[in-house]
Amino acid sequence: MITLLKEQRMDNVLILHNTFGDVNDPLYQSRAGVMEQVEIVEQSCKKLGIKSSVLAIENLAHLMNILGDRKEKIIFNLVEEFLGDIQHACFVPIICQAFGKSATGSKTGALITAQNKSQAKAIFAANNIPCPTGAVFQANERFNPNMLKKGKYIIKPALSDASEGITCDCVVEMPAEREKARAIVQQLQKRFEQPVIVEQFIATRELNVSILERNGKVDVLPIAEIDFSAFPKDLPRIVDYNAKWQKDSFAYNNTPRKIPADLNIKLSGEIEKFAISAWQTLGCQDYIRVDFRLDEKDKPYVIEVNPNPDISADAGFAAALEAAGIPYELFVFAVIENAEIRLKGYSK
Repeated sequence: MITLLKEQRMDNVLILHNTFGDVNDPLYQSRAGVMEQVEIVEQSCKKLGIKSSVLAIENLAHLMNILGDRKEKIIFNLVEEFLGDIQHACFVPIICQAFGKSATGSKTGALITAQNKSQAKAIFAANNIPCPTGAVFQANERFNPNMLKKGKYIIKPALSDASEGITCDCVVEMPAEREKARAIVQQLQKRFEQPVIVEQFIATRELNVSILERNGKVDVLPIAEIDFSAFPKDLPRIVDYNAKWQKDSFAYNNTPRKIPADLNIKLSGEIEKFAISAWQTLGCQDYIRVDFRLDEKDKPYVIEVNPNPDISADAGFAAALEAAGIPYELFVFAVIENAEIRLKGYSK
């Protein structure tokens, strides 16, 4: 167990998380999953000897109403999204700073940019970070198949995470399945009220790269690969909503994680280089996960960058910590320490 010396004693920590709606909501499982993160962070603080409190917030107005009365200066930010406006959660760090407090994880600017997958990929492309090509259709925009070249594509909401809205049906062949694609785009536009991405489907391997900042250094943790070997040939090899959240589904039970992934040194180095470049391009802090896919020639493509990713005990980030030999409590200590260092900078 990690213990803190007297001179290492840290400020009290407020663990913030969002509320997550009604149990009958189709997305309840992914949204309520934040409580698993709250529990393990709270347990880690207890082991470290750091006093912590937990508070659920409903929206930004609620956050601003409570921050002024809270004595804690360090906010462990586990707010993923607010019901009714998915983008507002990105503003939690800057509001905390306005109240003289320091939030863990990435800043508001990085969260906003990363959440909008199409904008993030445009920025990555401008910085020579490879991403799949495709098209974006705004929430009220008609699907135009002429914008897409021949080949396989995957359709997904532009702003949602946790694989919300993604099923195996979202992988389509163009132009043969243009009507299916049109129907899926319209369905996602209506359901999520946000833009929809139709992007090139990179069909072979999926990798997760976790990055941790500690002691002023950014470290890439062991790379993980999703094992799709049990999937039948006609089933797209993707981590859809079922694979992440539906514990009784085939996908959930047949997408184990291999860590470290079986990669040659050259390819591993290339992937790490792109992951660090994505971190730097967005201006990330503390910890992130970068998702890659490899094509038939083992060329890597950045699929998504996740600042403040899922850090529950069975999630990919925790698995990467274990593979690196880093106790979970040391991770919690590192991000709280980073937040304390930033807090001192705010007061100068």
